Amino acid sequence: MPKIVPIKGVGTKNPLMRLFLDLFSFEALFVLFLFAGRYKADPRFAFFPVDPTVLFLVASMAIGLILLFQEKIYLPGTYALGIWVVFIVYLWISMVWGVGRSYGREKVMLATVMNTWCLIAGAMIMANSRERVSRFMRLVIMFAFWLGIEALIAWSKQGFRGRILINNGDSYLGFGRVCGLGAIIACAFWATRKGLDFTRIGLMALLGMFMLVLLIGGGRGPLIAGIVPMLLIAVIGWRVSRSGRVRVMKMQIPILIALVGIIGVIVYSFTSPDADLGALATLNRFRGIVSGDLESHSDLRRSLNLENAILGISRAPIFGHGIGSWPIIVNNSDYQDHPHNMILEILYESGLVGLAIVACVFIVLTRKINVHRLRTDPLLLAAAMMSVNVFMNAMTSGDLPENRQVFAMLGLLLVRSPEEEESEDAAEDDDDSSPEGDEPPDIDEEGDLSEFRRLRPRTEERWMQADEPL
Repeated sequence: MPKIVPIKGVGTKNPLMRLFLDLFSFEALFVLFLFAGRYKADPRFAFFPVDPTVLFLVASMAIGLILLFQEKIYLPGTYALGIWVVFIVYLWISMVWGVGRSYGREKVMLATVMNTWCLIAGAMIMANSRERVSRFMRLVIMFAFWLGIEALIAWSKQGFRGRILINNGDSYLGFGRVCGLGAIIACAFWATRKGLDFTRIGLMALLGMFMLVLLIGGGRGPLIAGIVPMLLIAVIGWRVSRSGRVRVMKMQIPILIALVGIIGVIVYSFTSPDADLGALATLNRFRGIVSGDLESHSDLRRSLNLENAILGISRAPIFGHGIGSWPIIVNNSDYQDHPHNMILEILYESGLVGLAIVACVFIVLTRKINVHRLRTDPLLLAAAMMSVNVFMNAMTSGDLPENRQVFAMLGLLLVRSPEEEESEDAAEDDDDSSPEGDEPPDIDEEGDLSEFRRLRPRTEERWMQADEPL
């Protein structure tokens, strides 16, 4: 069976060839599945015969399973998957004592299929190849760029004011999250790239566009989740020499300047009542919180959800109330509802036992992270920042299946180091270059050993004769 991608021997430094390989790859199918909710309601994509989420889930699983069979099993990802399967089994068992009905069954099935597949794709397929991780990040930037353009067009059509909806109903939370990921990837590679070439200028422009979209979109969570991970660059940039001097890495300086500027604009907008924030809907919503005016229904609902979650967790702290129990206990109705916080959701429905299992998954996925690699490996730095971003977003909205991006991004933290991948490629090349005829004879038995010793001088004699000049 021929291998799919990456294709060895094809030069990918050509931008057109790289774009072709990116668009027709496993990672492209996975991105279209992961962010299907951002475009599937758009009438321009009504030509899909089925739900795009299902379509690209099945397509990415078909190609991904072929890749898993073709390539060696990536053990770090396998360990994380094994622990996650324990959690999934526990969720199914929790239906025995839980009160969840139709929503609980649907939720556990979606988590079993979609969240598990996201973990497999991130931790076992993409993390096994640095080229795959790099391709995935490029595709996320392309997807975020398209959503950002759509948001800017919608913003201009409504007079550069107010919260934005795009693609026939995709809200500020949806496209804001994707643009936040795009901003983080652009920031990571911009900060770690040397010199001032065309690529770095392009990354700077993309970062500026994504941050503008976050400021005008109206989503407070996506803006915070987009800025906070960038502080990771500032944290890892400090070095203390043996003499006790504090050294600052060059990549830290522009990030610090940019963050100080953004924070300064936010503080000014909060402390200046006369400042017109109509064009910057996100900052306008922040001002409502600072002034003590909870301006939206979502603010009041989150406060109520927190109270209900703490009360419910205290009643069943060990094993939880069972999967899908939140809407029945809190609202006395069986429909999709949740605390809008992934940790509270896990504690409420599966208790401390479920949270401990998920924590073990997180520990296995983050065990390859260290400060040295974050400073020297842009792929790991970007993956770490993306993981912080999606985890922060999962603390404000979405249930477990809707926050499946968390497990895909966390899986990328297991990406191979450059040295590890080079040694793996060298070992594969050695295996491929050694023909079967060059293998030494089987000398396990004593008779075979004596026969090998008897034939060896004759073999060497023939080689010497062949080397003599004619």
